[in-house]
Amino acid sequence: MTDDELERALLALPLETPPAGLHERILASTVYRSAAAPAFRTWEVCLLVLAVSLVAVATFALLSAVPDLGDRSQIAVVHALHALGLFSVRTYAWFAVGVSTVWAISSLTLMPGVRRPVYNR
Repeated sequence: MTDDELERALLALPLETPPAGLHERILASTVYRSAAAPAFRTWEVCLLVLAVSLVAVATFALLSAVPDLGDRSQIAVVHALHALGLFSVRTYAWFAVGVSTVWAISSLTLMPGVRRPVYNR
């Protein structure tokens, strides 16, 4: 079928009449809507503020109860990073090899006739 024949066939279909005021209701609920819906409800914002304030109070109470807690936690984090091997040059070298391999493989075009976009022109 050509485009003209298809258009004539579509116009020849028996259609029901739309309900009264349908066009106005669609426009009122989409295009003419004046205020956007808020991203968060009031109770969600209150719950978030409550959670943040509870964490702040607990952190302050814990830091004031144990004076050298910051130093102890810093030393514990550094020891954990050493134990995981994250302060080793070999770790970062293998990470660089892995990232460059993933980049190289993702740049391959395996489908004939499909061109990947070039981003730096």
